[in-house]
Amino acid sequence: MKRINTLLLLAIPLGLLGASCSSSSEEPTENVSGVNPADLQKNPIQGVGAPKVLLETGQYTDGPVWHAKEGVLFFTVPIGAGDAPGLYRVRTDGSAMKVRAGDMKAGDLPVGNAVTKGGELITVEVKRISRSAAGADPAPIASGYPGGAGVSAFDTLNDVVVHENGSMYVTDPGYFAQPAPTQNRVYRVMPDGAVTIAASFENVPRPNGIALSPDQKLLYVGFERPPAGVKPYIEKFHLNPDGSLAEHAKFVELDMDASPDGIEVDAAGNLYVANKAGVTVFKADGKKIGNVAIPEQPTGLAFGGEDLKTLFITTQGKKIYSIKVNVPGLNQ
Repeated sequence: MKRINTLLLLAIPLGLLGASCSSSSEEPTENVSGVNPADLQKNPIQGVGAPKVLLETGQYTDGPVWHAKEGVLFFTVPIGAGDAPGLYRVRTDGSAMKVRAGDMKAGDLPVGNAVTKGGELITVEVKRISRSAAGADPAPIASGYPGGAGVSAFDTLNDVVVHENGSMYVTDPGYFAQPAPTQNRVYRVMPDGAVTIAASFENVPRPNGIALSPDQKLLYVGFERPPAGVKPYIEKFHLNPDGSLAEHAKFVELDMDASPDGIEVDAAGNLYVANKAGVTVFKADGKKIGNVAIPEQPTGLAFGGEDLKTLFITTQGKKIYSIKVNVPGLNQ
């Protein structure tokens, strides 16, 4: 959040990487159609090398998502000076461009992204959720939720994941609420724009990253800043057949100063957490696999490339990185 230089779109080719990790692999708990079963048996980060620079940005970046039909990685610059904030994309040859500008005052500042099964780009902006064919000319989906006598405005939308049925789960960590966070919610948004409060956390600030399991039956939510004395953690929610949230429990804890941000899941059900230590990976049963150190603090993660084994990493620093993992990820 400290750098607000002009965005430098350097044509740095995509790298396929690797760094070492010694944790062993166990039988996966999840499976995905079309994935090589042998890949699901692997330790996802064993033998992975040092992260390579995908793009020199000069800016805090976030909201990465791979768009397979376009063959590009979309990402956002939610914090920056002048005309830097907005939605961007970078191609596999390293060329990048700004897709559209963002305006914090108008509430249409892009922060998080997801892609639907049909290839629509879903963008979470500070005060609204929109959809577009490839990032430009967004059509609003929702700008508030039912509350009181009418519709209440979102506070600070942050991240989004799209279920295979088209419904969206969106976090609102209440960054703008004063004197204390009052939102702390997960919304469920239907394709037609109908919004419900899926979960509200009055005493647990900052729900941030969000992801679905391979079978779409579990929803993971990361809490960046829980109450004093409580370690940051990831909560695991079971989904009812109607999409509402059912029983839930703490999935994993992170270090007290971890500040977890974006989360992603691979085809074996392993969970990847962007945090101060780098990218920390857990099995579907919560057992820690290991950690890949990143030169700058990660903000968001996205699996991409033709085989979905390239993990793209946005950061609070000047660069976007990539590493090549051993298990294909989910493009969500």
